[in-house]
Amino acid sequence: MRYIISILFVFFSLPLLKAQNADSIISRIQSVNKTLLVRSCDSDDAAAISHRAMNIFLSDVTGYLSSKTDLSYFTNYVTFNAADSKLTVYHNFQTASGADVPLKNLFGFGLSANIPNNYSASFLDYRNETGMGLLLGYKILGKVKTRFADCNVSPVKVNQKQTMDALRAGIVNSMAEDLKNKEEDFREALSKTDAADFQGLTEDSAEAIIKKKFYEDLSESSNEKFAALQAVALIETKNYKLISTHWTGIQLYIPVLSSKYAVATTPTGDFQQKKSYPAELNLSHTRLWESSRAGRFFATISADLLLNNSKLSYGLEKINYSEYESIGGTDTLHNDELKNKKAYTGNYENFVTPSLQYRMVYFPVEYHLGLSLLVQQNFGTYNFLNARIGIPVILINSKKTPAVCFEFYVSLTDLTNKANPSKEPVNKTFAGLFIGIPLSRLMY
Repeated sequence: MRYIISILFVFFSLPLLKAQNADSIISRIQSVNKTLLVRSCDSDDAAAISHRAMNIFLSDVTGYLSSKTDLSYFTNYVTFNAADSKLTVYHNFQTASGADVPLKNLFGFGLSANIPNNYSASFLDYRNETGMGLLLGYKILGKVKTRFADCNVSPVKVNQKQTMDALRAGIVNSMAEDLKNKEEDFREALSKTDAADFQGLTEDSAEAIIKKKFYEDLSESSNEKFAALQAVALIETKNYKLISTHWTGIQLYIPVLSSKYAVATTPTGDFQQKKSYPAELNLSHTRLWESSRAGRFFATISADLLLNNSKLSYGLEKINYSEYESIGGTDTLHNDELKNKKAYTGNYENFVTPSLQYRMVYFPVEYHLGLSLLVQQNFGTYNFLNARIGIPVILINSKKTPAVCFEFYVSLTDLTNKANPSKEPVNKTFAGLFIGIPLSRLMY
């Protein structure tokens, strides 16, 4: 019976072993290369590198990661906003297919939590916010377009696509030689194995298992290496005029734990516990232009729906213990909130706040330091006009890929003074810091 199973295993493994060897791996790489080679320099589908290589290239280009809605080509990432103490951990559900295909969509899941601290400006009153919620996100990634310079000049001058074709051919030939050497070394090592090393298996079935694992690993590592070498060549030589793409995302935040407020309708009235449910729906569209001469430019337009409330929209007045006591307040059940500056007066309401915002981010060529500008207009009860100016800084690791993004910003809240129309304007300008860290493996 044992030998019958071994014979069947070898029989069913033979088609795989015939298809999976160094020559077949080399043939697949050459096929991808030929597909890119035959495309003309000025065609609409012209490309400098393969789809998987472009995924790696874009993971470098999209190193700007500052908020939970931004795009990351990594399976996991973490963002933190020091101003409102919001920490987000996000996971993209995407596995490498092994084929040379672009990423077309991403589904993700995350957790977001507010961590109370004393950093935030007093006007924003975020230091008393606690909350945790679930994030569900979906992104549709658009087509990547590559444009080259000097496509129609005299053949005497080598254009950018021809240069990349030559570099890619060198990568293919070098890998082909390396694959043959690895296969030869493997066969030599396999020939030295002894049947005594395989308990309960025939020598043929044991060799079939070893070969299957070896060629699967060799195929996967070769595909990754071919993509990585192309991406590095394009990043280092910048043999392109313009690379552009776009993506559209939708994200839903569902609170599972949110803040409670002690609110009295009048300064001398009794306090009641009010709870917020700040669910949020975000729809965004981003366009990216990567120019070898002008630099990198992001443009994002987004629409939001927030389940807002009077406290978050600055419609309540904060009151402390001494103030409440001096005006004759008699509610002693909420002394803790009063003493810890967590009590408010005014009419508490929950309402929906729609908003539109536009964000621009620019990085000069060869610079990891850029400039960002955001403008946001809210509508309805909370109709503030806000703006933000930031300086993003992307730090790279030893592999010269983005490791962490810091964005130092100045936020200008309520530019038209809607929060205090009958009072003297208050200082609503504060500084903050975004941190974005891509983690785990690259998805390509």
